[in-house]
Amino acid sequence: MLGLTVAALICNIPAGAVVTPLPGQGNQTWILFGVHPNAKTNETITSFIAEHGEIRWHEGTYDHTHKYVYIVPANACEEQLVYLNRIADEHGGEPSIERIWIIGRDEAMPLAAELRFPKIFAKFPALSNDDGLRSYIENQSPNRYEEATSKPSRTQIYFISDTGVFTEYIVVLSGREIASTTYVSEENLTVGRAEAEAQALSGQFPGARVENIVLKIYGGDRTVWEITVRTGQKTDIVQIPSNLAPGQSLRTTAPGFGAAFVVIGVGAGFALCRRRG
Repeated sequence: MLGLTVAALICNIPAGAVVTPLPGQGNQTWILFGVHPNAKTNETITSFIAEHGEIRWHEGTYDHTHKYVYIVPANACEEQLVYLNRIADEHGGEPSIERIWIIGRDEAMPLAAELRFPKIFAKFPALSNDDGLRSYIENQSPNRYEEATSKPSRTQIYFISDTGVFTEYIVVLSGREIASTTYVSEENLTVGRAEAEAQALSGQFPGARVENIVLKIYGGDRTVWEITVRTGQKTDIVQIPSNLAPGQSLRTTAPGFGAAFVVIGVGAGFALCRRRG
């Protein structure tokens, strides 16, 4: 009966999954080191295991060249170790450990950037080469992105986290290559999201609502809130300065902007393509 039970469990394991023994079937540390020999030579990993004793471990998806490996103490410890393991590829490269985290026991590492936003990463493969973007997506979990093309060879991609503090990671591509990147947080601006939205709605007809908001950079150093306001069937894009000089009011004229906020027609100046993750 026990043999049949074990056989049934093994048959239900997804193809490609690493099979680790059931309780009592083997030393999990030895099996980890057998499947991933590079873990045995990493001081951080061996020290963590030595500190906590008996462990369990499993793998998680990152992308086609990397995997997460989770090492979880078998005792009641509240933490676990996770490392990013680059697997050997068809070119014969050796597996290597690239990053290590100590996180909460019940915490899961986020999906890789390519898995969270597959369409834009497939369209612009150069995005995969930007470590700053990868770190932003994994650590701040942006929930959407926007793509704007100002001219045929110039594309701006805005990765946006708008739950809590509003942050963005902006990538400018020249052709298919990254020309520049910028990180923006409303914590570093004198005009926050709530104030910008309130200003965009002021003077609008009853029933007007904010449909979308994004921070955009113009001229390399001028950051504005660009807010889409919908009233019935009418849609306007309103620009609000994100930084004001001391004593300056949103209702005064800001240098370089003309009026303190400017309503422009949808589609003016650039083609906008919006995607949600």
